[in-house]
Amino acid sequence: MNDKLLKLSETQCPVDELLRYVRSHRCLDCGKCVFGYEGAAQLELTLTDITMKKSRSTDLAQLTKVCRYMREQSLCDDGVELGDTALAVFEQYGDEFAAHVAKKGCKAGVCKSFVTYHILADRCVGCGDCVDECEDDAILGKKKFIHVIDQDECTQCGKCLSACEEDAIVKAGAVKPRCPAKPIPCKR
Repeated sequence: MNDKLLKLSETQCPVDELLRYVRSHRCLDCGKCVFGYEGAAQLELTLTDITMKKSRSTDLAQLTKVCRYMREQSLCDDGVELGDTALAVFEQYGDEFAAHVAKKGCKAGVCKSFVTYHILADRCVGCGDCVDECEDDAILGKKKFIHVIDQDECTQCGKCLSACEEDAIVKAGAVKPRCPAKPIPCKR
């Protein structure tokens, strides 16, 4: 069992870390037994969906079932070890997995699909540097107006974050800052 997956810091996402572990596991390249190879493939596909905000409410129960089959039916120790490790991670970090699936949020802010960028009204000076940097035209506003990021258009590239010299743009995970809904004149 991979003990590093059971000792994660606050800045590490257990879903993302388990996905990385599964992607690097030798069961994906083996193919000698159905339960090891197919189980690893199912783990990879479902964990990818969870990190991309495409999960379903039944995914966690299905993953648990797949891991139990892997543990009981794999022909080699690799499949058994992968099933055991995944089950241990599910057990220890069940709340985090549930938050990804049900609340569509990543507490650590690692899963890119769950991260949003926001412009803080009290810091924005309306310079327009972020508008110039955004290739997706997701930032609304003009000079001397507090800019607003259209979350439907934003691809979470993060270029606006580095373009803002006022530190008015922040990255948010589950807790979102209060921001104006549309551009308003600057008071600064």
